[in-house]
This record gives sequence, structure tokens and C-alpha cells, in this order.
Amino acid sequence: MLDYSETHIRSRDGCLLRVVPAWTAEAELFDDGDLVVATGIGTTADEAWAQLRLEVEAGPARAASRVRLLRP
Repeated sequence: MLDYSETHIRSRDGCLLRVVPAWTAEAELFDDGDLVVATGIGTTADEAWAQLRLEVEAGPARAASRVRLLRP
């Protein structure tokens, strides 16, 4: 998944001073039967994907303990 958001920095009178972009790349992985979520954040989409790749290569990030997989 790739998501885009912006933080708007405004002056006290409401004038827009700058926009800070944030791209979030997310991947779901299965590690020994557990669902693991890895996330990378950057100011560009390419930077977010690169951060995600580094996190995945570093090892499991967050295990989702409440997720149960139903097998037929």
C-alpha cells in the first residue's frame, strides 16, 4: 500500500507558509505464521519504498497478535 498525506504549516493569521508531504509505504508479511506489518515513510514515494525495503530487510517489525487466519 502507498498512501500520501500533507501537513500544512500556517501562520497565525491562517496564511499557508509551506506544505510538508509525507508518503507512507506499507507491506504485510507472514513470518512463522504471524502477520507482520512493515512501514516506510518519506517525503517522496521512492523514499518511502526505500525505507520500507530497509525495514523488511532488517527483520520483522510489528507482529499483529490479534489476527487469526482461518484455514479451510
